[in-house]
Amino acid sequence: MADEVTQRKIEHVNIALANDVSAPQRANWNDIQFVHQALPEVDPGNIDLSTSFLGQALRYPIFMSSLTGGHPAVTMINKNLARAAEHYGLALGVGSQRAAILDPRLAASYSITREQAPHAFLIANIGAPQLITQDKHAPFTLEQVQRAIHMIEANALAVHMNSLQEAAQPEGDRNAYGEVAALRLLTQQIGLPVIAKETGAGVSREQALLLRSCGISAIDVGGAGGSSMSALEAARSQTRGDERTMNIGLLYKDWGIATPIAIVEARTARLPLISTGGIRSGLDAARALALGATMVGIGFPFLQAASESYEKVCEVVESIIAQLKVAMQLSGATTLAQLRETDIVVTGASHEWLALRGFEDELKLMAQRHWRRMQAQTLSNTEVSTDV
Repeated sequence: MADEVTQRKIEHVNIALANDVSAPQRANWNDIQFVHQALPEVDPGNIDLSTSFLGQALRYPIFMSSLTGGHPAVTMINKNLARAAEHYGLALGVGSQRAAILDPRLAASYSITREQAPHAFLIANIGAPQLITQDKHAPFTLEQVQRAIHMIEANALAVHMNSLQEAAQPEGDRNAYGEVAALRLLTQQIGLPVIAKETGAGVSREQALLLRSCGISAIDVGGAGGSSMSALEAARSQTRGDERTMNIGLLYKDWGIATPIAIVEARTARLPLISTGGIRSGLDAARALALGATMVGIGFPFLQAASESYEKVCEVVESIIAQLKVAMQLSGATTLAQLRETDIVVTGASHEWLALRGFEDELKLMAQRHWRRMQAQTLSNTEVSTDV
């Protein structure tokens, strides 16, 4: 089992870097439009991108999404990511730690992150399917989960929800019955914030509320629109000659809730949100933050850069920050709090979905935030004038 998991780790990285495994979505970031401010009254030099996540201050609202680990060949990738996380004050997640839980010799591919980023906010990672009994293995014990946390001296634990990936994986853990109870028990036993993390299929309003009832501290919506784990697994199935599983992966490669929609739906739970899924620019990041995300998670661009060098990772970070600041200036925001109060208009397939799901009033409010503040101020001034 350990060798199988380790081999899968390196295959995931190699396939992601060599193939286009993005998920086409009808609803995407282009559906989210800012209302331009012709006189923004913002000095870019004064823009403050700092934020707080689960009690820790971060310089930027950027999460280097849970990417890899579990194979000696990917240790350098995690090293480059960790160095950048430490330098820029970012949050960083490691990939599923199942491989190192099964084979402690692989722990170094994960622990390198804390060695290189002693002050960064690090997020450990285990899978929800591994919390329950599967055909081929027993559930993780509490001690094994704690081992994953201690491995990187984590600030939080992510429990990834990847039913779609498991369904499309040749050796997938397909049972999902009992995950809710297991998750609820885990949050009671772990003295650390637990983040529920989807892996490319999004989180709906109802599921977000269910997760909150389980004691989750934050949600990574992991929406559709970025890399498709279903398409990735289809590629792996093809190399094995497993046509049936390959066809499942291809059929469901665009399954799921698009990330912008997932943010609006999941924020109903009133928990900190990480927006992961298809963010490829600072403008996309600004859109996610304006919709209500606390942080933005970025995966493939960082994986691609980290596979080359630390300097390439820094280039990606700097580019995203510069682009994000432009979006903030043009929408009249100096802080992230102000960005979340800017006017945004949701159009296209995203609007159609959200309207049918009962979010029509919220969409109108988001499009008229500034106007409503102006009306409230006018009314206040009129009342003061009348009193005088």
